[in-house]
Amino acid sequence: MKFADTTLNFWGTRTSKERAMLCAAGVTVLAALAYVLLLEPALAASRQLSATLPRLRAQAEDMRQQQKEIVALRKKVAAATQQTDLRALLQSSALRTSFANSVERVDSISGDRALWLSAPILFDDWLAWIENLQREFGIRLEGGKITATDKPGLVRVEATFAAAGRPASRKSQ
Repeated sequence: MKFADTTLNFWGTRTSKERAMLCAAGVTVLAALAYVLLLEPALAASRQLSATLPRLRAQAEDMRQQQKEIVALRKKVAAATQQTDLRALLQSSALRTSFANSVERVDSISGDRALWLSAPILFDDWLAWIENLQREFGIRLEGGKITATDKPGLVRVEATFAAAGRPASRKSQ
């Protein structure tokens, strides 16, 4: 016998009162399953999202404020760098580094460009200094020549720096 035949046989042997009770029990089971499988997870997710939404909105607003501060600070740094002599700024910044005694020359090429020459210095310290110049003052390394020495990690540097806000120079090749 097939399942359908067995089910029809079972249903046919029941009285109308038993059939009504079985239908009511089936509807109740289906409603409970729908609640447990569909409605309860949706309600729990809604509660969780309602709890996290204010925090996410506050974080988004904080990020907007930080973006405004970044723009204002960049303008301030650019204005300060343009008002300050680039040569003097490079010299004073280099004095705070481990290679302060290795600086051979800092010459002003123009108001917003400078040439920098050094005796052998640690390459890693040089890179950290360049990153600091970019981050703090907006000074950009425009070009240069780095020559390795006999000692590992030490290099001689000849570099050209540009002040913040100055467009990069285009060299024809």
